[in-house]
Amino acid sequence: MKSIFCILTVKNMKEYMQTIIMSLTVSARVFILKIRASLPASPVKKISPAILAAALAAFFPAWTQAAERNVFGEKSADGAALIGIFYDFKQTQKGEPAMVNGDDYWRVLDEFFANGWDETVLNRYFRVVKPLYSTQIFIPYSSAGAGPKAFDAGPRVQPTRWVIHYKGQVAPPSAGRWRFWGCADDILAVAVNGKMVLLSPFHQKPREAFRRVKWPENPATYAPGLKAPGGRLYSGDWLDLKADEIYDLDILIGERPGGEFFAFLMIEQEGATYEQTPDGPVLPIFQVAPYDTPVGRDTHEPRFTKNGSVWRCVQ
Repeated sequence: MKSIFCILTVKNMKEYMQTIIMSLTVSARVFILKIRASLPASPVKKISPAILAAALAAFFPAWTQAAERNVFGEKSADGAALIGIFYDFKQTQKGEPAMVNGDDYWRVLDEFFANGWDETVLNRYFRVVKPLYSTQIFIPYSSAGAGPKAFDAGPRVQPTRWVIHYKGQVAPPSAGRWRFWGCADDILAVAVNGKMVLLSPFHQKPREAFRRVKWPENPATYAPGLKAPGGRLYSGDWLDLKADEIYDLDILIGERPGGEFFAFLMIEQEGATYEQTPDGPVLPIFQVAPYDTPVGRDTHEPRFTKNGSVWRCVQ
């Protein structure tokens, strides 16, 4: 093991390690094959990808876990987690064309939100039978096809006009005033006890797209926030919460035209101390279980602190 460690510290290995860290969608084994092929003639080329992957996992577990984790959720939950259901607006439950175009996509969501997040609206459309379980919503830039693929629906669902509805029952780590921050390409919305508290659509005229929705009351919503891919994070309403009380939480993310996708959901507690930047505070990721989220490139995801408190999820 000592000799392997020495090999891993050769000149320029730092650059290769950074490249490996940034790769969140390629398996460690395949990625190392590519890295090894790009290296000049050296003892490193004599080391098998399996040995390199094992060495990385041994010395850098927080970095290598990203290569295996499904950022949309896992097929089984080790503990309580948010349950995610995938819907495709382009087809009915019977697999017939649903005739939902790009503008209709917003209208369906407007109806869903206006009716208090009524799942009967979504159930008109194709629903993947098996859910995923997630403890956070922090999905870096990826192909719009990554959503259907994560739910094993890639062959049946084209990467446009889909949504994922996450839900669960949660309790904050302490009493106080809290608010969510978030953004997505193309939609991220959050409701607590059935009330919309954050709505962040990737739309030039969002209030025209959502005419029936009762928008969050916070006047700071849609004010400049923390920088994120394609725009900024936006803040939702402040919530007065009790530590011993359970709250129904609904989160929706979705993709309309295809292309690329991302989604980020952060949390802020009033009175807590955060690093301040010209764009706003550097916030923790909203989590319902501990997870050491790998830090990526600033241009591909918002900055975040790892000092946040984890919420409790009971269902």
